[in-house]
Amino acid sequence: MRPILPTRSDEPIFWLMFGTGGMVAAWVLPAVMVVFILAGICSPDVTTGLLSFAQAKAILGNWFLALVLFGIVFILSFYSLHRMYHSTHDFNIHSKIFWYVCYGGAAALSFIVLGLQILIYCKLF
Repeated sequence: MRPILPTRSDEPIFWLMFGTGGMVAAWVLPAVMVVFILAGICSPDVTTGLLSFAQAKAILGNWFLALVLFGIVFILSFYSLHRMYHSTHDFNIHSKIFWYVCYGGAAALSFIVLGLQILIYCKLF
């Protein structure tokens, strides 16, 4: 008699991204916000200094910083939309369409950010 093997699920992958997104939201996002707040306080106006458009393009033109920013946006979007998807269960909404909307929205947001970063890196924007 053959033993019954457990069925495989893709749920651990989503929980891994959810847990990672929680850590990014708790640790990385406040640090990024502090850096931007300090940069805003130190610059005299928005047209010059660290928060100018040219400086932001120069920062995003660096492939490593663009990759880090993409990772932060990717993980935070999946984290927040995974939380929203499971919040629909709290309201007794059990439709598969919300799964597609939430995870599709997170993927779309991530690919839009990736596309914009590629345009900036290739100096097309």
